[in-house]
Amino acid sequence: MLLIISVILTCLVALGLVKLIDKFLPSGARPVVSILLWVATFFLAYLIYESVMKPIRFDEAKNERYKVAVQTLIDLKKAQLGYKKVNGEYADSFDKLVAFIDNGTFDIITRKDTTIIDRKKNKAFNLTVNEKGEGGFFKDTVIINKIGTVSVKDSLFSGNDRYKRLNSVKFNEIEVPVEMKTGFVYRNETKLPVLEATIDKNALLADLDQDLLAQENKVEDINEINGDKVILGSLVDVTLSGNWPKRYGNND
Repeated sequence: MLLIISVILTCLVALGLVKLIDKFLPSGARPVVSILLWVATFFLAYLIYESVMKPIRFDEAKNERYKVAVQTLIDLKKAQLGYKKVNGEYADSFDKLVAFIDNGTFDIITRKDTTIIDRKKNKAFNLTVNEKGEGGFFKDTVIINKIGTVSVKDSLFSGNDRYKRLNSVKFNEIEVPVEMKTGFVYRNETKLPVLEATIDKNALLADLDQDLLAQENKVEDINEINGDKVILGSLVDVTLSGNWPKRYGNND
């Protein structure tokens, strides 16, 4: 709408100038001046058009690349959660993570809630009970049985091999590395694994308008990716949330 209004105003100004030329300039000079004015008018209209379209094109290109970057981090999160489920910590290298997906397995288990005799409590109260526990205490428990295994690859990445390219984001000719760090934090004397993965926005958008890129790095908006990086997780908090809005993908 702003573009249309600007172009219309420019054309109206040009028409006004043409009318003035027709009224006050000598007839011999009118054609040359009119042509110059029309050229200047079209050039001004072009500049206005570009000033409006430049951020639009930037946002379109940015959004396409962010979607690819976020999908990579979502895949990384899925792979690392699978690794942590089996190993109790996050993989500290992409090679280790890929090897786990290629060769690892998940146990298939069943869980059954049941009630059993609480022999320890019965003994504490000097209770003698029969084999059915009649007259004594019982407690709730869960019986877990392993009934088989399933490959990690089939479980997490059935039908695709995106997990082999989790170390970088590629968009056309641009390829940006995914920086991944792992560690541990302590909460109430409990050692907990943490993970942080980042993608540099400056590298991902390097071929776009640099002024708009500088503005992008300073954005503060709940509907945008704030800061100069796309981030998954944290090395100081026990979280695997992302810093992107949900329009790019699940960030929980």
